[in-house]
Amino acid sequence: MIIVFNLFISLIGIIIILYFLEKDLSLFLMSTMIFVQYIWMFFSIVVIESGIYVVEQGRNGFFVGSSMILLLFLVSTIFSLIFFKRIFKNTFSSIKPTKFSFFKIKEEKLILFFLILIYFLAYLNLLLSPIPFFSKTVNKFNFWDTAMFPSFKSIVGNVMAFAIFGTAILYKYYKKISIFFFFLYVVYLVLMGQKFTGFFIGIVAVLIGFYFTSEKTIKFKIKWIFNKYLITFFLLSFLLVWYKYSLNNNFRNLNLTPLEGVFYRTFGLQAHVFWGTTEQYVFSDKPNSWNITELWKGMHHLMLEFWPWSYRDYISVTSRGVSWTNAYPSILLRILPLPLALFINFILLSFLALIQELLSLFIKGKALILSIIVFQLLIWTSYTYTMAYFSKLLIPVIFVTFYFLYKYFLLKSKEN
Repeated sequence: MIIVFNLFISLIGIIIILYFLEKDLSLFLMSTMIFVQYIWMFFSIVVIESGIYVVEQGRNGFFVGSSMILLLFLVSTIFSLIFFKRIFKNTFSSIKPTKFSFFKIKEEKLILFFLILIYFLAYLNLLLSPIPFFSKTVNKFNFWDTAMFPSFKSIVGNVMAFAIFGTAILYKYYKKISIFFFFLYVVYLVLMGQKFTGFFIGIVAVLIGFYFTSEKTIKFKIKWIFNKYLITFFLLSFLLVWYKYSLNNNFRNLNLTPLEGVFYRTFGLQAHVFWGTTEQYVFSDKPNSWNITELWKGMHHLMLEFWPWSYRDYISVTSRGVSWTNAYPSILLRILPLPLALFINFILLSFLALIQELLSLFIKGKALILSIIVFQLLIWTSYTYTMAYFSKLLIPVIFVTFYFLYKYFLLKSKEN
């Protein structure tokens, strides 16, 4: 009965998301990382509350009604994004996006030169370094410790989301070159040992780029979910992960085969932090911290609370940038009582809606360089609202502040 109940709640959540997808495709695309997180967590809760062993907490799961709590956060999130989108859309209606040129070279050519440089630097570093895909000791987490040019990390990183987004919006101007860049990007992710998340972010980037550069003429249809190319892509991604697990199965101590390990990692752990905070702060009435500053490094607070191993191991893992997953909105349950946590979630998501509306404004206004910058800010902001690292909002907040100050003083100078 527990599994049936959780599946029923999950189905309600998915229906709500699909309805929202059909009603507002543009907002859904820019919120895809958030909504996929919710769907994934719903299914994960089904598995956890069935009683599996949660290795990252060192205990077995059990029913605490966390799927119902997650559904409330989903509804709060959707209402927030819709409400603040309307506010910012009206507010920005009179803003004319800023375009750039260099010696009268148009933005599309500047982006082309920029992407050539980025892909060149990424492959130069990768091919001169130990390649994660072919290595048993080097992976995407420690790659930059052994890279030939570690300073390139701040430029290209592991995923290069801005590069594939730039490739997508460049497709309208340079189709053949863009197709070649798409190929280079996919190969780069494979060689870097990226699994679902890296490819997922790349797909989101391409969809947003294509949708807005098509001037929003695309209308979503449910049957797209069952597109043969999409199914083939996810099947190949699954086989790639299965291959990596066959080389190094992290769950062999649980007597799981590589295939079972893939499913366990996919569905058994994605919502364990949310389940843990629901069990502690809602089901067991553990006192809330009331410390709003915990949002800055929210994931670390939750990891430390549920960490079943030694503190030394915790420090070792977090110092290397390795963390658990989906600490938001879990961190809000640790800080605040449930009703207040839902309200604060509604307010906090206003900044995500702000970034989304800016990106929409810049793409529609053909401000291509600003579009690429703000897309990267969107990824960082979305990452904040999945991993609870609100420290990631520092650069987006600074950019937004300076951009509006620039527009304000520009307007004042024209009036004078």
